[in-house]
Amino acid sequence: MPVYVEMIKDKKTGKNIEKIVDGKKQYYIRTYVTDENGNAKQIKRHNKNWLGRSGKEEAEREEKRLRNEPIIKKEKKKNITLFELKNKYIENQKNKVDEDTLKAKITKLNHFCENDNTNQTKTYPYKAICSFDKNIYLEWQIEMKNKTYNRGKKPNKEYKAKKYSIKRLNEIHNEICNMIDFGIQEGYCSTNFARQAGQFGTQKEIKLSKQSTIYNVIDYEEYKKLMKATKDNLKYNTLFDLLFKRGPRIGEIRAFRVCDFDYEKKQLMVNHTMSKQNKLKEPKTASSKAPIDLDVSLNKKINSIINELKNQDGFNDKWYIFNGLKPISSHNIEYNKEKYFKLANINKHIRLHDFRHSCATWLFSININIAVISKILRHANINETLKTYTHLIEKDYYTELNKINKF
Repeated sequence: MPVYVEMIKDKKTGKNIEKIVDGKKQYYIRTYVTDENGNAKQIKRHNKNWLGRSGKEEAEREEKRLRNEPIIKKEKKKNITLFELKNKYIENQKNKVDEDTLKAKITKLNHFCENDNTNQTKTYPYKAICSFDKNIYLEWQIEMKNKTYNRGKKPNKEYKAKKYSIKRLNEIHNEICNMIDFGIQEGYCSTNFARQAGQFGTQKEIKLSKQSTIYNVIDYEEYKKLMKATKDNLKYNTLFDLLFKRGPRIGEIRAFRVCDFDYEKKQLMVNHTMSKQNKLKEPKTASSKAPIDLDVSLNKKINSIINELKNQDGFNDKWYIFNGLKPISSHNIEYNKEKYFKLANINKHIRLHDFRHSCATWLFSININIAVISKILRHANINETLKTYTHLIEKDYYTELNKINKF
């Protein structure tokens, strides 16, 4: 079925005209659902964000998804609660996603589907899923926008209460929409009230939330200080050197084994990444499996670490480069990062993943070609690199503009 432009009546002429919102055409789709008697009927589906060219593409994707779903034969199914629907959805996802992704899904859904200390949210899990509507969901959205949480996991420390970002709220919203879609497919409900309510925030807030990401990074001078501070610890000197120069993900660092290292080719193969449950799993994307090319210094350091491991009893090439028999923990890396930052007098708080951003920032600063940076970071394509690091290019805009003006 095609995607349609929304039509409204012109007040002056009485004729049907295309609906325009913020200068863009608004679209809708028609799909089939089954009624209580099992009869297929056509319904009109709207979304306030299906605007312009990108909105049309989203509508087409949604129409295709709905069209390809099998028509459900209506059965008398138990009138389940929101909490029960969440459990059925999670059970359905167990064989489709890895453990870390599943855990992230549960965390997102718990904001809506689990008990809460606040006054109204605690009743939601026990409501029948078919009793929810757009207005109930909109009320919950208002609660979530005003809700605060204490950021940080360290005990005995005071943290300022923060509000959830629009970006985070919409990640939660998208997962709720997926869960309700599953409920519709299984016949527990007939409409996706979350999609009807729409995303958190205005279009302007949503757009700004996508542009407002700020990365904390260390620069080249701070990297040199860190190398000096770790010079007597080969393992952490090599680990931080690799993180800054090549930007591997922390899960990949933890998963590197002796068999992944090729001294002659000066390469580390990214065959696995480490899950939060300390299990080897497939890398994040197919492009992540590309080998990491090492410079002479890094190649020698990693070889030295492996030679030290070879002197230990029971050594084999399945041992982990940065810890031996067992993978190094994220906690140990974090602890030593704080320790050596203090020794190096680097007064910055950065996450472990921010070493990857530090790598990209440094490469941009020394005018490395964007295609090369994309290959070093093992992104699927240049667009992914540009999408993540556009702010770095904008930062150099006026510097480059001055060159043109001087010329």
